[in-house]
Amino acid sequence: MSKAVVFGVATVAVLGGVYLGAAAYSGSMVQKEYEVALDEVTQALPFLRVVDRQYDKGLFSASATYGLQLGCASPEDEGGGKFVTLTFRDSIAHGPLPGFSSVGLARIDTQIVLPENAPESLRQWIGGMKPEAIRTAIDFGGATHTRVELPAGEIKNDNARLHWQAMRAGFRMNSGRTASSAEFELPEIAIDARSKEGESIRFRLVNLRGQSASEFSGPNWSTGNGSGSGTTTLDQVQLAFSKGNVQVDLSQLKFTAEQKMENDLLGTSASFTGTASVKVGERTIVLDKIELQESMKRLHAPTLHKIVLGFWQELGGVCGKTPADFAQSMEEKQLAMLFGMKELLTHNPEYSVDKIAVTYESQEGRLAYSVAADGITSEDLHQPDLLLGKIITKGSARLPIAWLAKITSEIKGGQAMPQEMVDATIGELVGTGYVTREGDFIVTTTLFERGQLTINGKPFNTGALLGLKRPGQQDDVEEEESED
Repeated sequence: MSKAVVFGVATVAVLGGVYLGAAAYSGSMVQKEYEVALDEVTQALPFLRVVDRQYDKGLFSASATYGLQLGCASPEDEGGGKFVTLTFRDSIAHGPLPGFSSVGLARIDTQIVLPENAPESLRQWIGGMKPEAIRTAIDFGGATHTRVELPAGEIKNDNARLHWQAMRAGFRMNSGRTASSAEFELPEIAIDARSKEGESIRFRLVNLRGQSASEFSGPNWSTGNGSGSGTTTLDQVQLAFSKGNVQVDLSQLKFTAEQKMENDLLGTSASFTGTASVKVGERTIVLDKIELQESMKRLHAPTLHKIVLGFWQELGGVCGKTPADFAQSMEEKQLAMLFGMKELLTHNPEYSVDKIAVTYESQEGRLAYSVAADGITSEDLHQPDLLLGKIITKGSARLPIAWLAKITSEIKGGQAMPQEMVDATIGELVGTGYVTREGDFIVTTTLFERGQLTINGKPFNTGALLGLKRPGQQDDVEEEESED
């Protein structure tokens, strides 16, 4: 045998040994990842139980089976069917060349096994999924990438039909479970239903797409604390009723959200834009643009996490209690949660709707308001009268005057209000001092601080508003009568 042949055989043997060693190592690492991941699920969501864990490991592949159980078994059923269990079966190919189709620690294909009492149509849909419909790749560092491709399907009975087109989603998690991202796409989902009287209802959603990214400040994702952002778009939402010939269309919708953490204080912001039209019979109202912006500031993340975790733990303990005991414990937990929410006030949180804007017939109306705590201490939490004095609320409105005439016209069945009457009404509102006219708009602001409500900078007077009189006018009249 030549030296070349001997060298070649030796090289193959060495490489084969290295590969076998790498496969064995990757198999051990993947099994550890399973144990950690399933333990985290039960820690983060105590109302879910991971049951029937099985893991069979070979050199180049493995199989894993586990169930997620929701609900409780009745004692007299000896663990019988008072719960719902969704079973997952994973086929795992070990690295470094999992399935000889990629490079990494492992490749996992997941199948879903439904409970026996699941609807047959749903069972057929799950059964029609491709073997690689839910596939997860784990790289050498432990980061995961899951791709989900679900087929089109439908669920129907004599009076309703739910149907959808094929959908797609992707999820990524880094090796330390401190960052994740997701994306999804649902081309269409619709519900068609008919009542016993023969009236039809239709709901249709078209082209739902979204993406998000998050970073967690705690040891893993289960803490729920961190920063992130996400965007969701939707081409159309349609809701139609045959009775009354009613149809609501929302189009070109966009939702955005952002969350930031700084010094244990959480801040969030969200926005929404879109257009809408509402048809009732032969009449149609078109809103050229709808816009919403809201935010929350200075939420104490450790306190918030403690409240949420306490609720999940209480819910997870339902299986060990009678309905009466569970109701009592939940009542006690609600009191604790309520006081926990009060503790958030000591960090001066604020919630605000920064903008609600509607464009109708080319004119935009705006509203905004906010609620904030200012200077609340732990001692104040036990004294409601002191709490009220340290809550600040603000509001503002800017509305087109033309809307007043339009609304009146709609109420009167299309009869327009004369312009001189519109001007007179606006003049009376301005006369109260609570409203200001700025060109073609009426504007007002409100402030509630230290127990005092002011509107447009003037102390609120119910009589002045209802009687459309200037603040203090009634007092002047009473003073003149007393002098006589």
